[in-house]
Amino acid sequence: MKTRVALIGAGGMARNHLRIMLETGADIRVVCEPSAQNYELYADAVSEMGASPPPNQPDLAQLLEDHRGDLDAVFIITPHNLHHDQAKACMEAGLDVLLEKPMVMNAAEARSLIETRDRTGRHLVVAFQGGLSPQVRYAAELIQTGALGELLTVTGLVWQGWKGAVVNTWRVVPEISGGGFMFDSGAHMLNTICTLVGEDFANVAAWTDNRGMDVDILAAIMGRLASGALVT
Repeated sequence: MKTRVALIGAGGMARNHLRIMLETGADIRVVCEPSAQNYELYADAVSEMGASPPPNQPDLAQLLEDHRGDLDAVFIITPHNLHHDQAKACMEAGLDVLLEKPMVMNAAEARSLIETRDRTGRHLVVAFQGGLSPQVRYAAELIQTGALGELLTVTGLVWQGWKGAVVNTWRVVPEISGGGFMFDSGAHMLNTICTLVGEDFANVAAWTDNRGMDVDILAAIMGRLASGALVT
């Protein structure tokens, strides 16, 4: 049985996810995209893959009303400042939510979504491919059971050319993005490390550098886990 999905946001990331969604049997019933240009590009991409483009309802509240009982889940792929209200509305409408990362803009919004998840009994999953990867989960089992020996240090590195890649996009507007490179791309690294080690941080420190932009494009993190292992 196919999962009946609404896609909230039909920009570039939604088009990136399209192929695997269609290949794995997702039934995309409707999209919610306020930009006519983005919807047209998404519809063209669907057509190129031999499928019929789903209709667009740019008003989320109306979409949830019109499709009540006709959906199982939503995939939210929108700018970060929209995540909290959209995810909350969808869970309160009885839908499970797959939410693009970073989850929300701040800790208060994160706690609010967790409360909504618990209250509604819906599933809320943040789309971290590291933490959701079977390979990473297997590696986590090996590390946490001591099969590889005592964990002493964890080192990770992620690089992207942010200074050129995100110029003139919403990702460099703090009020929309919530942060820069560490908040956006660095979230993947932190999630993967937390999944691998399976323990809390006892101490953590971070440094960022905006390099003349409105958000950070360079970042470094150091920490010590509860077990004493060091993280850089």
